[in-house]
Amino acid sequence: MGTKTAKTSWLTKLERAGNKLPDPAVLFIIMGVAILILSAIGQGLGWQVENPSTGEMVVVTSLLTADGIRQIVNSMLTNLSGFGPLPSVILVMMGLGVAEGTGLLKALLTKSVSKLPRSMVTIVLIFIAISSNVASDSGFIVLPPLAALIFLSMGQHPFIGIAATYGAVAAGFNACIFLCTGDVLVAGMTETAAHIIDPSVTVNPAVNYYFMAFSCFPLALLGAWVTKKFVAPRYQDLSGIEAGDEKLEELTPIQIKGLKNAGIAALAVLAIIGIGILPGGVLRDPSGTIIPSPLLNGMVFFMTVIFLVPGIVYGKTVGVIKKDSDAVRLAAGGVSSISGFLVLAFVASQFIAWFGWSNLGVFVAISGADALQNIGLTGIPLAIGVVFLCCIINIFIGSQTAKWALISSIFVPMLMLLGFDPAYTQVLYRIGDSVTNPISPLFTYFPLMVGFLRKYDKKAGMGTAFSLMLPYSISFLIIWLIMLVIWTVLGLPLGPGGNIWL
Repeated sequence: MGTKTAKTSWLTKLERAGNKLPDPAVLFIIMGVAILILSAIGQGLGWQVENPSTGEMVVVTSLLTADGIRQIVNSMLTNLSGFGPLPSVILVMMGLGVAEGTGLLKALLTKSVSKLPRSMVTIVLIFIAISSNVASDSGFIVLPPLAALIFLSMGQHPFIGIAATYGAVAAGFNACIFLCTGDVLVAGMTETAAHIIDPSVTVNPAVNYYFMAFSCFPLALLGAWVTKKFVAPRYQDLSGIEAGDEKLEELTPIQIKGLKNAGIAALAVLAIIGIGILPGGVLRDPSGTIIPSPLLNGMVFFMTVIFLVPGIVYGKTVGVIKKDSDAVRLAAGGVSSISGFLVLAFVASQFIAWFGWSNLGVFVAISGADALQNIGLTGIPLAIGVVFLCCIINIFIGSQTAKWALISSIFVPMLMLLGFDPAYTQVLYRIGDSVTNPISPLFTYFPLMVGFLRKYDKKAGMGTAFSLMLPYSISFLIIWLIMLVIWTVLGLPLGPGGNIWL
């Protein structure tokens, strides 16, 4: 696929090299075996490090012992059932299956894209993707397949839409024009770490809001540029894409009626949700807050309902759904479309669990932080060093809160002693916690991204995904570092109550 120039590009060469690796499922098995061996070596050599949060020693533990093997065998099913994205993906794909199978998505996207200048499609999708993290992790599940359909409807390769939206959601993970649950969780740990130096310090959830909300705009512009320059030129050929003949077509009167009825159904669903979040509503936390609340915790379910109910209404209007079994069949079809992901989820969940049990990820994170602290950097070079270290740690530890719980008690006090506000250290972490998400095979949604690609090209592999995502990771890191330097030099506030300097 792609032009002659694209075939000789470094990204295409990277893709070819990456796709020579074993199948992603097999690769996870190989990496799992490597973890087993490394855990045994680490225990034999006495690898250990002190956890700065608790003062306890973190010891690399071998899984190649009788107890370790029992744990591996006994936990296989619970590892799979506890694999973060799996329940969410299955649930959302039920709703998407109905919405797509009835033709609602195609009709809606056709109408939407026909009203939007094509030059704006990519940037609008990327901006939505960056800000989608306010809806928990649903952006990883919902947006890439929708974007694929949008680009197909415009006669363009679906990989372009998948790459643009997944890359934006993942690499721009902490940028958002709204406050979200992550702001609350991270701020709480930052405040706890700050109390090591000054027990009077308070860190509110909005301390990074100005920086992160503003980031959405340059990141969206940059993401659109990356898509145009590095992704789209490689995927100009639609041959071999099953849905490659989909074009924008004028809607029929019955489809227009179906869209109107589906719109009414969607408004009804939103109205019910809206009633639930009114003061005293059941979708608020018992304390009365929205962040956190059942609304945010149940966002994946609500997204499913928003696709499912209008999809059924549209299907009945246009005649695709004649009986209840038709809706069930379409929902099942949505789940069956990710069957490859289910296989990947099983092996990936085992690997991630083993990695955690061995303590290798924690050992790498704390050892790296200690090394950086001992180098003796100060000022902006130190800040950039912290960002790069967080980028590396992010590849090995997927959980946002787990990473920050480990290293906040090192970096927050260290930078406070150098005169930096805890809000500034938190920004450094959140940049690093975002930009390497798309290229980390340990990131829980990475197998899903490979699954989205394989829907349109069975030969797509880890190399394809990595080559598509690397430009977004690099470019988002660069623009965020530039913003960081400007913010630091000018001493701009990072958010309400969040400063650069103490």
